[in-house]
Amino acid sequence: MPRPLATLPRPLRVALALAALGLAAFAVVSAIFAWRFTGAIRRPLGDAPERFLAAHETVRFPATDGVRLAAWFVPCPDATTAVVLLHGHGGNRASQLARAKFFRDHGYAVLLYDARGHGESAGERVSFGYHEKHDLLGALAWLRGRGFASFGCVGGSQGGATIAFAAAELRDVRWAVLEAVYPTLRNAIDRRFRRTVHVPGWLAGALMTPFAEWRLGLRLDAISPRDAATKFSCPVLVLAGGADEHTHPADARELFDRIPSPKKFHVVPGAKHVDLLGFAKQNYERVVLEFIASAR
Repeated sequence: MPRPLATLPRPLRVALALAALGLAAFAVVSAIFAWRFTGAIRRPLGDAPERFLAAHETVRFPATDGVRLAAWFVPCPDATTAVVLLHGHGGNRASQLARAKFFRDHGYAVLLYDARGHGESAGERVSFGYHEKHDLLGALAWLRGRGFASFGCVGGSQGGATIAFAAAELRDVRWAVLEAVYPTLRNAIDRRFRRTVHVPGWLAGALMTPFAEWRLGLRLDAISPRDAATKFSCPVLVLAGGADEHTHPADARELFDRIPSPKKFHVVPGAKHVDLLGFAKQNYERVVLEFIASAR
């Protein structure tokens, strides 16, 4: 017969009570993190486009699953190719203004949009690129409606993962640039927990993960840009920060190794998980332009 709790030594009863409280607190904190981890992120857009762009249009269009998205379209006279810019997790389209100017100055029309759950777009769930692929496919459909039939895609972090998840459906996309993209979401979670609390992701996220899976309605193992990237049919440039603590160069290389040729891998020395264009403008522009020229 099990011993009644009251008959156990007092130190053991205290230890068991503290353990129960600790487990309850861990469960509550895990649920809160999972909610925030997968929830919408609304932040001010910041810089007005006029600071970077002489002409632009504010537009809205649906993702292919119906979510309404907010965007800026930057026209370019005589442009035959449109570039779609995808921001990272927690960002919005304003973070892509310098890239928009860069590509516009080199003869491309540009569409930069807020991913679902970000900026001014609708949506209350964030899936780190998995469902966001419908945003990109909706952006390409909108551009086709404007008469474009040739495209480039550039995405950082979650934005790059989004491009990878859409790889099998990127009709008329001539080239893609993936910047600081995690190979799997479990890898990304592990990197962040080890960096912030010095605990492996499988342990720190033991309860957060099932909460997040329930909220998103999918297994986290399905959120794997590395596996989706095998479906690319266009040339791909993978960029990595040499000092990135969130997506190590080896992580980016793991993704790169699964992409079919033609492809190119480039490490930006000293860059952390930051805007690579802002960190190393001349290096970034040279590498990207050389890649695009080779992809034609």
